[in-house]
Amino acid sequence: MNINIDEGFNGNYMKQAKSKIIAVDYDDTITEKRPYPEKAPLKKEAKKYLDKLHDAGFEIILWSARLEKDYIEAYQRCIEEFDMPYIRMDSNKLIHGSTGKLVARFYIDDRAYPNSKVPWKKIYKYLIKKYGKN
Repeated sequence: MNINIDEGFNGNYMKQAKSKIIAVDYDDTITEKRPYPEKAPLKKEAKKYLDKLHDAGFEIILWSARLEKDYIEAYQRCIEEFDMPYIRMDSNKLIHGSTGKLVARFYIDDRAYPNSKVPWKKIYKYLIKKYGKN
């Protein structure tokens, strides 16, 4: 059986994946590394490039292993303290009580990079080159 990755098993599911959705981890990705439950400061480079990606038409979803109460707190910090009104919640987190499978075009997580150093500028350039602006 040949499966076209772009078509997938479910057309609606893949329409979401084809969109310009980016899932972004919170701890150590958007924020600096701090021991839990200390409130970590925002990484200025993360904010700069997430703003630019949003302006280029990308949809940003907060993706985290945090449980419901802590997840909502992280989301509220993004909106209120970090001035990121465009960031969306992972609805699976609230509806199902777990992360489930978050459908996104691209995932940004500090654990994917050596020494947890997210190469924001490189990611931005890659996404703009591959998917364009708006």
